Amino acid sequence: MHKFLNLTIVASVAMFASSASSLAETGRNLANTISLEANHVDSFRNFAPELPQMRARVATINTDFGLHISEIEPRLFFVTDLVYQSAFVVTDDGVVVLDAPPSFGENLRKAITITAPDVPITHLIMSHGHRDHNGGGQFFADIPDLEIVAAAEVAETLEKFPLEGVLTPTQVFGSARELTIGGVDIQLQTANFHAEDTDVMIYLPDQKFLMAVDTITPGEAPFMNFGATTNVNAYFESFETFLEYDFQHFLSGHVSILGNRQDVVTARDYALDVRNTVYGLMSGFNDLFINGLKAVEFQNANLAYRFAMESIRDDCAVKIIDRWENELSVVDLWADSHCETALLYAVMH
Repeated sequence: MHKFLNLTIVASVAMFASSASSLAETGRNLANTISLEANHVDSFRNFAPELPQMRARVATINTDFGLHISEIEPRLFFVTDLVYQSAFVVTDDGVVVLDAPPSFGENLRKAITITAPDVPITHLIMSHGHRDHNGGGQFFADIPDLEIVAAAEVAETLEKFPLEGVLTPTQVFGSARELTIGGVDIQLQTANFHAEDTDVMIYLPDQKFLMAVDTITPGEAPFMNFGATTNVNAYFESFETFLEYDFQHFLSGHVSILGNRQDVVTARDYALDVRNTVYGLMSGFNDLFINGLKAVEFQNANLAYRFAMESIRDDCAVKIIDRWENELSVVDLWADSHCETALLYAVMH
């Protein structure tokens, strides 16, 4: 943890003062706190609106039960309630469901029934075991002989810690599995970009469709802490893995936009820019820490350490917002958390 500490370094108090004031001069709200009061210093009104190019891609509800459904390739359907995403493919043997979020699990089944009447639902493939993406499995639990496909590590976690609505897997696999269901090829490969046990990339080669949930948000900066990843370095490395696939459609599990290859490239460039920016600022960590110690007269090292961390985090956030605010929506909302996530990793490694 103290890789960057060198208490023999002595820095000027002037540097401390300029670092503390530089952020205030930007006039930005870096999302440390948000108030719904219009005149509050941290008012939500101080954040940038979503970008027009992002809004132009937003899906719209096109059913009377609150879902958007679109056929993105023949017999492959994209589904979203504008917050969560899922998909299903109609095969010659039946319907294969790819994730069942609880927010629309019941209506997902209704959508399948309307889209493919009299076609049985035969499989539910889970991208990972988190309830927010598969707790809607409960609405499929009464289907006879339904196969629930999941990675072995996910099955082990669910056996120890069952989650409401998440069905018990009936088919488990190790690192990879290839399925052909009703003439549709489906490739499953484990990875470690988000979940605490394992994630599964779901790839349909003929449809050029790749599903990797809780990774990016197309048109937007990623959610807090890079999609709340439990493995920061693996998250950074995952983009090259995704780009090795031949895909046109990228389902990431959140917001209403179905992504594409360029969205993955843009998200990669953003994430690496955050990481590189943090590492570029780390050379000043010792000076900031020493100045913090001086300010508290060497009586509270934790406070001084936090000052150094926050200074680098906030300097990083300003730089990232400046470079990306016209490229991705909500950068000013999440950049501070991305910088902090990369910073904590840098400090500990």
